[in-house]
Amino acid sequence: MKRILVACTLVLAAAQVSATPINCADTSNNYMSMSDTQAMSCLDAGTGNISGNPATDAFLLATSDPWVLKSKDDVDTALDPFDPFNINFSIVAGANKSSTGTWSFDSDFWNHYEDAALGFKFGTGGQPDEWFVFEIQQGVSSGDWAFHNVFGKGGGLSHINLYASKMVTNLPEPNSALLMLFGALMLAVARRKTARS
Repeated sequence: MKRILVACTLVLAAAQVSATPINCADTSNNYMSMSDTQAMSCLDAGTGNISGNPATDAFLLATSDPWVLKSKDDVDTALDPFDPFNINFSIVAGANKSSTGTWSFDSDFWNHYEDAALGFKFGTGGQPDEWFVFEIQQGVSSGDWAFHNVFGKGGGLSHINLYASKMVTNLPEPNSALLMLFGALMLAVARRKTARS
């Protein structure tokens, strides 16, 4: 029993050590980070706003991939008319106006979409607003974030956007498709034979 407990402890410790932060933006400027157990990559970062509107969203205008806003959560929940996947987040202010927090959305999202990206928009105290977008690991619906405020001004999280690019497709298995094709051919042959009789 002791050996099993020690082995489990070592596996858990190894799993914790293997988590690597993914930085979004140049670390000499304000940047964000998330664990690679939650995010696959930083898709982009910049200044301005990520509104979710394809005509004005800085991320959507900068990417050639077909990302579309699927849910949005503002600090003021009265401004959340579009949050079907119930995004939630927390904020803990740290030193030099850097902050950390958590995020989550309904896991049902993954029943509808294959890809997810989370966009975070921060105010920066008189400077242009900043945004960061991470591609989320498939199946993950909660995690942690950290905003590293190098300049020590602003740093308030305004809102989080949830983007998707591909819907889940339920294609028939190859064997099922072949059976359907075979059945359709047999029906065509049977109709042709009855038409000749």
